[in-house]
Amino acid sequence: MNFGGINISAINPVPEMDAEDEKEVFAFFGLASFNAQCAEKALVNFVMGYKLLDESALTQDEWLVLYNNLNSKTFGQLLRHVKKRIEISQELIDALQSTLKNRNWLAHDFFYDYAIEFSDSKGRHVMICKLQELIKQFQLADRAVESLNLNIWSKFGVTKEWIQNQIASDIENYQNTESD
Repeated sequence: MNFGGINISAINPVPEMDAEDEKEVFAFFGLASFNAQCAEKALVNFVMGYKLLDESALTQDEWLVLYNNLNSKTFGQLLRHVKKRIEISQELIDALQSTLKNRNWLAHDFFYDYAIEFSDSKGRHVMICKLQELIKQFQLADRAVESLNLNIWSKFGVTKEWIQNQIASDIENYQNTESD
């Protein structure tokens, strides 16, 4: 698969529709929103990596202030920052612009625009199909930016294996606290 000129090996499979009821629409909306947030946080990490390359050695407190500042930015603000300061292809910028537009539409207008469709199963089917498209787009954006992130973060010793080990450790810690 390709997103903005970046080859993406695989994304998580988008679930199939089980029913055309209201709960199913809300479930797919939740999954689309989750994937939009993942793409947005990938952009935060991308900008953070570039900022760290530009900065001299930071203390932990300075690092946290910088990260929290970037983390409070919207997808659009982060994308504007990327466009001004980081060289990436216009194709990727265009794909991320489309992602931003769809993320904002999902968050602010999706249910308004589909208010009539929500009233029957045929309309809810249309809504779910649109949400499935958005889930795929948001996953592709996330994976594309994450692949760029690995290039930057590897300069700081953060590799895919390191990330996987950290996630496994975090899951183990979580499960241990849940069983206590």
